[in-house]
Amino acid sequence: MLAHACRSTRNRRLLTLLIGLSLLLLPCTRCSAQHQDDPLTEAQTDQIREFGDRPNDRIKLYLKFVEERVSAIRDLSVDSHEDNRPAELRAKFEEFTRLTDELADNIDSYTNDHADVRKALKAVVEACSKWPDVLRKPPTDPAYEFVRRTSLDSAQSMAEDSKKLLADQETYFAAHKDEAGKNGKAPTAPDPKGP
Repeated sequence: MLAHACRSTRNRRLLTLLIGLSLLLLPCTRCSAQHQDDPLTEAQTDQIREFGDRPNDRIKLYLKFVEERVSAIRDLSVDSHEDNRPAELRAKFEEFTRLTDELADNIDSYTNDHADVRKALKAVVEACSKWPDVLRKPPTDPAYEFVRRTSLDSAQSMAEDSKKLLADQETYFAAHKDEAGKNGKAPTAPDPKGP
């Protein structure tokens, strides 16, 4: 009986240890997965960090990276000979969505701090108007249809939000002329190694 109790206690300790170790390793696995999903290269992330104190330039840089994904989707739409086309399109739609979300987060951060980002917002408004046509261009395919709809939602949201924020900024800086051109506080750049 004593031997059974010792084994039972040992098993509980072993089980507790294994659960504890798995809980400790879970965040590391998550960080690794986030890093693999990052649509930006390490060099691009460094560029984003470099422009942290120049909001208009930083927003335009994010816009450039989004436009690269839009161009890739456009190219893949007409290249029907690409062997892995559905998978490539799915990846580009996902990258587009993640980058437009990052762009939106940066714009929100700057506008909440009343940074004057009207120049960049004008470029975003102009670019957003072209995205839906390109995103709808590839033929329907179950391999990427859901992520395409998500990308279209993201593009629509970006278009609506950027127009509203531009109007809000025009109103704000008309009333606060002394703050026009202010850079605000820089949002933090994504860490290529994860959080």
